[in-house]
Amino acid sequence: MNMLFTLASTVAESNPVPSAMTIIENILMLFAGLGVFLFGIKIMGDNLETVAGTKMRGLFDKISGNRFTGVLTGTAVTTVIQSSSATTVMVVGFVNAGLMTLVQAAPIIMGANIGTTITAWLASLSGIGVTAWFASLACVGAFMMMSKKDILKKLGAIFTGLGMVFVGLDVMGSSMEFIQDLDSVVKIFKSIDNGFLLLIIGALFTALVQSSSAATAIFLVMAGNGILSIQQVMFATLGANIGTCITAVLASIGASTNAKRASIIHLLFNVTGALIFLPIVYFVPMDTMLNAMFPGAVETQVAMFHTIFNISNTLIMLPFVKVLVWIAEHILPERKNKNVADEEFVSNKLKFIDDRILSSPAIAINQTKREILLMAKVAKKNFRLSVESVLEGKPINIEKFEARESHLNYLNRQIPSYIVKLSAADISFKDEATIATYHHVVSDIERIGDYAENIIEYAKSLKEYKTTFSDSAKLQINNMVDEINQVYEHSILAFENLDYNSIENAGRHENNVDDMKRTLHNDHIMRLNNSQCNAETGAIYLSLVSNLERISDHMQNVALSILSYTTEPKRVYAIIK
Repeated sequence: MNMLFTLASTVAESNPVPSAMTIIENILMLFAGLGVFLFGIKIMGDNLETVAGTKMRGLFDKISGNRFTGVLTGTAVTTVIQSSSATTVMVVGFVNAGLMTLVQAAPIIMGANIGTTITAWLASLSGIGVTAWFASLACVGAFMMMSKKDILKKLGAIFTGLGMVFVGLDVMGSSMEFIQDLDSVVKIFKSIDNGFLLLIIGALFTALVQSSSAATAIFLVMAGNGILSIQQVMFATLGANIGTCITAVLASIGASTNAKRASIIHLLFNVTGALIFLPIVYFVPMDTMLNAMFPGAVETQVAMFHTIFNISNTLIMLPFVKVLVWIAEHILPERKNKNVADEEFVSNKLKFIDDRILSSPAIAINQTKREILLMAKVAKKNFRLSVESVLEGKPINIEKFEARESHLNYLNRQIPSYIVKLSAADISFKDEATIATYHHVVSDIERIGDYAENIIEYAKSLKEYKTTFSDSAKLQINNMVDEINQVYEHSILAFENLDYNSIENAGRHENNVDDMKRTLHNDHIMRLNNSQCNAETGAIYLSLVSNLERISDHMQNVALSILSYTTEPKRVYAIIK
């Protein structure tokens, strides 16, 4: 507060008109404009992501070791969600889940820095007299949001967000206009000519607000009002790129070693780029060059520098991706993991889903699906092991079985909990319908694990009774299990690829399982009558067949779940009814 009144005193000496209250009001309006700007960016980004959700999921599904593809992916995703920090946090989540290597992650992080320049270009439009036109989109979008059609609502929200961006910029610009006429205050700002100090100020301010978009917008408005020179803004922009790393660093807390390394790579990339450009801004007359390119368009000059810096930095650092990874690995060495696992999962840990990815619901939905598919694979392994045990007449690899069953129970708790968080996000109606079915799919898979537990108990009973099934009974069980395996394969294909043909195939094999259950029951009665089986073995056999048939039912339910959020062909009903 003392600093505020000192500033007021300085103002009073040069121009007695503005009072302390006037300064306070303008500062409050500056914050109000910044809030509207950030809220507009968020609304626009969230709804752009919802509209482009399927394509964004496709981008991450096709991630490879190609560095240029990674840069394009990072650029495209950040352009859509309007936040390089959110993209980088997602990448940290992917690395933490083991879905992405550091070599794959680094180019995406670089691309995110390019994608974030779109915000500066949007803000620069305020300097060419189109603010009122774009700001009016907030009203147009608000009326569109009243539509009953989901797509119109989303497009309306995008227009509203874009309009709010320009409303925020206009409010910030108006709040700074009074400073422009105060020579003493302007001199105070312009007296800060130390580039390194400006870089530090830019980094600290961006770290404080945790948004390079917000920092760049304020720097751009100050330059447009003549409070800061273009060169000063250049130095501050370099610092903003460093300060934005704080979000990824915070996101990596508590994550895996590789996830922490991803945030280190982000920091190394931005710090190195800033240090490379620091002497360039000092000794190369970039401000003069930019003014020659865009005479008088200060905001456009700032946006162009932001773009030149991030593209140049990416082109310079892209060939050294492996060097950045090597440095990160030596800064943070891998701790030795004593867990020796031959499984695809780490017990009681999620592999694909991560709270860091919730900032992008379109991606989080896809990752949830992957976690469910892994859960199905774990349940299938236990099912297979349980059948092998009962045919052998004793439990086999019971430690592995129990570890998998424990993990299935863990997933049965954690995935629905994650889905609840995902449901609270702003997602499309189709995505809402999709994740609503995931609850039931998880329950069906967990039930498969429970029936596998029952079958293991039957194996224990056979061992206790020192008996086993006859060869003919074993052959029939194997045949039934083969059909169940077919139900599983086609159900997973249907769920994963939204494949209707696989639903039909799963239905046919499920019908075969039902027929085989009746046949096995009848044949078993005949064996009892012929004294080929005793009463204890017979009871176990009948329970086994019943459990196998129920497992088949639950597997088919996984396939049928997609009918709740897709347009189902009539031919599917001919099979499942």
